[in-house]
Amino acid sequence: MAWQLLTGISVITLSISVLLQRLLLHQDKSDPVAYGIVFQALVGIILLCYALVAGFHGLDFAKYWFPILSTFLLYAVGTVVGAFTLRNVQASIYSILFATNAIWVAAISLPLFHVSITPLQLLGIALIFASTAFLFEYTGKFKFDRGVLLGLLTGFIYGLATVAWVYIDKHADPASWSAISFIGPALVLLIAKPASVRKMKPFLNRSTLIRMTFLGILYSISALTVLLAYKHGNAALIAPLQQTSIITTVVLAIIFLRERNRLWQKAIATLICFIGVLLVV
Repeated sequence: MAWQLLTGISVITLSISVLLQRLLLHQDKSDPVAYGIVFQALVGIILLCYALVAGFHGLDFAKYWFPILSTFLLYAVGTVVGAFTLRNVQASIYSILFATNAIWVAAISLPLFHVSITPLQLLGIALIFASTAFLFEYTGKFKFDRGVLLGLLTGFIYGLATVAWVYIDKHADPASWSAISFIGPALVLLIAKPASVRKMKPFLNRSTLIRMTFLGILYSISALTVLLAYKHGNAALIAPLQQTSIITTVVLAIIFLRERNRLWQKAIATLICFIGVLLVV
């Protein structure tokens, strides 16, 4: 399967999972660290089941211990920093700040994986970022404060984590590594904050757990397909393409959640993004 198609599947499943997360976390009573542990562990278990059926392959930990541990620690820290960021900025602003992770992935991937991009693809990447920034609702209150700094830090951490994640992917079985890469950060968070166990109860009741499982399946598909795309495609292009999930999430929210404010702005952003994608692929 072509890496472009794999990236497309990842973007769509990621967008749907974001909608489910919005519905699941609509009440701001849940502990973000407890949610992160449950969510990452659940996705890891789902991927592990698939990997065991398809044929599980272990990692050469002695050879790749540094990027493996870096992936675990960076994703764990990124989860916590991201949670603090969301306490300081609006979700719409956060999505734009978080999208900066693709800049770091692309910048580091060019020399690390010996890939290249054409001027037209570079223009496409710029258009994709422009389209997501176009969704930002300027209210006259935006300033370079603690929340913005935390958002940029979150993007930087996730950018480094993704590079380490992709580096191991180049030398491992994608399904097996994907499972391990979710279970690892969950264990790190659990060890760092064991008190979070007492706050997991809201996620473990039957109805919520069913929704969490469905969410975990979708997110597992997104994670596995993007890892396969990274393994066979150009990481410097895949990372920006994944940011189109912001646009598809907005479109799906219009259809299913009836979020129909600023439709003209969303329509223009979608058009700009579409042109950018055509140039990249």
